[in-house]
Amino acid sequence: MKKILFTILMVSVLVISVTGCVNTDDKAPGTSDEAVPHTGSEPSSGNENPSSMGVISLDRAKEIALDHAGLAETDVTFVNAKLDTDDGKPEYEIEFYSGNTEYDYDIDPYTGDILSYDSDVENYSASGSVQSDNKITYIGEEKAKSIALAKVPGATESDIRLALDSDDGNAVYEGSILFDDMEYEFEIDAAAGTIVDWSAEPINDD
Repeated sequence: MKKILFTILMVSVLVISVTGCVNTDDKAPGTSDEAVPHTGSEPSSGNENPSSMGVISLDRAKEIALDHAGLAETDVTFVNAKLDTDDGKPEYEIEFYSGNTEYDYDIDPYTGDILSYDSDVENYSASGSVQSDNKITYIGEEKAKSIALAKVPGATESDIRLALDSDDGNAVYEGSILFDDMEYEFEIDAAAGTIVDWSAEPINDD
């Protein structure tokens, strides 16, 4: 009886050993459970951010406008030349006079293409003053800007907008200044240069 039990025990141990060897050999040689890292580089989308592209200089934008108008820089007086935005898109705004003709240009800052332009004959003198039909001399936009900006310390010409208008038959420079979260609105007598109306309020006033 003891021999029979011993024989059964030995057979069981042998079966277990053989089964273990078979399970180990089931795994193909050279394989690994570890994930193989992806070494390929991601393809480029090909879409460049416009902000990373080169922007032409303000002087170059002036040259483009002058070339289109067929004028030399010595023949004109620039009254506005800056990089601005229109409907969220950047553009150079170039404005100048030659004689009594005003030229306005909008130029793409990336390509140098002329987006729009126009010219108008106006009563303008090279000194910056404007002659009205009844020979009254106006102070000019540049002088009007300096008067308004003097009331808002820190504000610059890029913060101001103004235009010649009429209020009850009187010529005035009407405009606004956006600076330091404030909006200033004003009217300046076009002939005398005095401020006839001035108001200020926060831009984000609810």
